[in-house]
Amino acid sequence: MNQLRNEKSPYLQQHAGNPVDWHPWGEAALERARREDRPILLSIGYSTCHWCHVMARESFEDEEVAAYMNDHFINIKVDREERPDLDALYMSACEAITGRGGWPLHVFLTPQGKPYYAGTYFPPEPGQRLQSWMQALQFAAYNFYQNRRAVEQEAEKILGRMERRERLTPHTEAEGLFSAAAASQAFEGLQGQFDTEYGGFGKGAKFPNTMALEFLMHYAWHTSSLPAFRHLLHSLDAMLMGGLRGHLEGGFARYTVDRQWRVPHFEKMLYDNALVARLLADIYKWTKKTKYRVALLEALSFLENFLQRPEGGFYSALDAESEGREGGYYTWAYDEVVEVLGSDAGWFCAYYDITKEGNWEGRNIPYALKPVGQFAREKGISAADMEGFLKRCWQKLKVKQARRPRPRHDDKVILPWNALAVSTYARAFGATGNQRLLNVAEETMRFLLKHLRREDGSLVHIYRQDDIPAFLDGYAYLIEALLELQSVSQQPGWLDIAVELVEKARELFWEESAGLFYFSAIGTAEAPVRQLAIREEDMPSPNAVMAANLQQLGLLLDRREWQEQSRRMLLAAGKRLLEAPLPHARWGTALLGETYGWLEIAIAGPSAREKARQANGEFFSFHVLMATESPNDDYPLLAYRWPAAGETLIYVCKDYACHRPVKEVEEIYLVD
Repeated sequence: MNQLRNEKSPYLQQHAGNPVDWHPWGEAALERARREDRPILLSIGYSTCHWCHVMARESFEDEEVAAYMNDHFINIKVDREERPDLDALYMSACEAITGRGGWPLHVFLTPQGKPYYAGTYFPPEPGQRLQSWMQALQFAAYNFYQNRRAVEQEAEKILGRMERRERLTPHTEAEGLFSAAAASQAFEGLQGQFDTEYGGFGKGAKFPNTMALEFLMHYAWHTSSLPAFRHLLHSLDAMLMGGLRGHLEGGFARYTVDRQWRVPHFEKMLYDNALVARLLADIYKWTKKTKYRVALLEALSFLENFLQRPEGGFYSALDAESEGREGGYYTWAYDEVVEVLGSDAGWFCAYYDITKEGNWEGRNIPYALKPVGQFAREKGISAADMEGFLKRCWQKLKVKQARRPRPRHDDKVILPWNALAVSTYARAFGATGNQRLLNVAEETMRFLLKHLRREDGSLVHIYRQDDIPAFLDGYAYLIEALLELQSVSQQPGWLDIAVELVEKARELFWEESAGLFYFSAIGTAEAPVRQLAIREEDMPSPNAVMAANLQQLGLLLDRREWQEQSRRMLLAAGKRLLEAPLPHARWGTALLGETYGWLEIAIAGPSAREKARQANGEFFSFHVLMATESPNDDYPLLAYRWPAAGETLIYVCKDYACHRPVKEVEEIYLVD
């Protein structure tokens, strides 16, 4: 009997009508597997995953296939967004078994929860080097029931490989991790994976890889590396021109299946859009180029129009499909465009590669083949006039698109993803000075603290699902967001809450022997291997974010012990970073902060808030900032820094040395 009907997850609800006897993850299902001595089929996905939908239609709705699953397995469905701990653990198992991963994720477990076989998408019929789903089921069942000893031995070997992945060989101070040479080594490792032709990394499917681009930004700033800066801008510009970007409604898809950034997987996630927008805010601060500001505001507009909840917070994602068709909301038939635009269709279609035949499965994904300035020169008009023309065309097409059924949204309000959105809105306020963006950041933070923080100070992972405690990423990203809010609002109360959450995270997650935080709170792990969350895929490593948080709080509050803890974390992860910088890029950024140092900026005087607003509109790379319009000795960064009557001064320190106070924000650059 399918037991998903009462689950809150939209993904689990999508499978509640399957003839498969699905169970939610929990002790009841696990105990049944042990009692009946039956293998577990663990199926993990998420509601906006296209191939999850495909496999459900092809296999899980098939009565014959479902009957075989029910006869031979205890079938458990997990929403990866509800249980990122289980997803990370069993994705690690899949990678240990097959060498690759992805979703939907299928892992076959012994009754004790030990993985012995795994894969991702399985088609209904074999082909293209893939087993069919029925072949995979028969293989897993036959081996469990007929070769039990071999299965148990294989499961132990796989667990051993997983455990070895969690073991670290820390750097020592003497090995020179905190050095320009180590920073260069990390950069050179990334550089070896540059796609110099199309931007981004690698020669296959293209992900935003915002953590790696953020590393390039800070590395270029501190070392004046032209290769780093050029590849950063090349990659960003390719994303902004390509199909990853929603040229009509804003926002960014998860990734493109091709190297040229043209054909996206159409689902749009809150975290991707928050991370890309945050990077756009920083690069706009640095370059002051209007195109980055425009793209930033478009991305935030997408979040507000499609994912923001009227009651507070943001939904997690938009589906790739509408009315059962992948990309149906976002793609265009040539005749549709001509019908709407009339005589303007020629230039518009030429710029966005919209053709009668279609550029993707008979329809068209809008993407630009060249920069708008180059296209404008070819047509003999100014870039500004061409941009105005394209904007007018899009406004007409928006009316047409608005009549289409929208993709479904996943209505979970997930703590770490919302925390990323708060950070982005706060930084976007700093970049643009738009007060409304700060209002969104503060309102969302207040919502999270009100509804996802328990009386004992611990956090909850998902709104209205109090039974799922927050994981390390929830604490790390929320502390980061509080630090961002403090910097741009100059409300020190945010800083006080950040301190409370650091203390709670240290209590719940810190593992002294490893010198790092576990991903799951101590005493809550239900799986055979506890993970440290060092490596990153689509979001920053929460341990790396915590290391950066401790760096900043140590400076803001003169907590040397937290700075030392941050250094210890970097030493623990340093070898992994230098061996494989792309999946450890946020560690690289934290390493740059430790190596090149943080600016400590304190502004005091009657015009302190205005000066702070100006400073937040500039790019200073690693810095902490506090400002006060009255004497304030409660915070070490502000203590004993009240200038003569009527003056507003900017105090700048770095590496335990303070410089002569300056009066103008532009003079901060001279200090650094």
